[in-house]
Amino acid sequence: MKKIIAKKLFDLGKTPIGDLIVGFAFGKFSKLLPVKKLKETDKIMAFWHPKPSWENHILIVPKKQIRKLTELGEKDLPYISEAFVVAREIVEKLGWEKEGYTLSVNGGKRQEVNQLHFHLSSGKKIK
Repeated sequence: MKKIIAKKLFDLGKTPIGDLIVGFAFGKFSKLLPVKKLKETDKIMAFWHPKPSWENHILIVPKKQIRKLTELGEKDLPYISEAFVVAREIVEKLGWEKEGYTLSVNGGKRQEVNQLHFHLSSGKKIK
């Protein structure tokens, strides 16, 4: 049931109304989001992607509304720095260094949800 709710919320995040609530939800209500969390700090939340494209697919999301990379400002840098620290910790914890991994950010038409986020993935592509 939790997985179904997570997928529905993910789909909602791709809509115009979702644009209004995604950043706010991560910033204020992250503890209530029905996702399988790996790590949460005061600035970042990392969780398994509800609709993965890779065998191992994690989202790392700032807890501040930053719509896209091109809107990144000086005050946002602590959130971005924290995202890289969390990505490193996850790679080490899961032992992905040997098999390899990718950390990426989508933008423009490739960014489905208007909240800056990072994809940390390893393994084979499944979609």
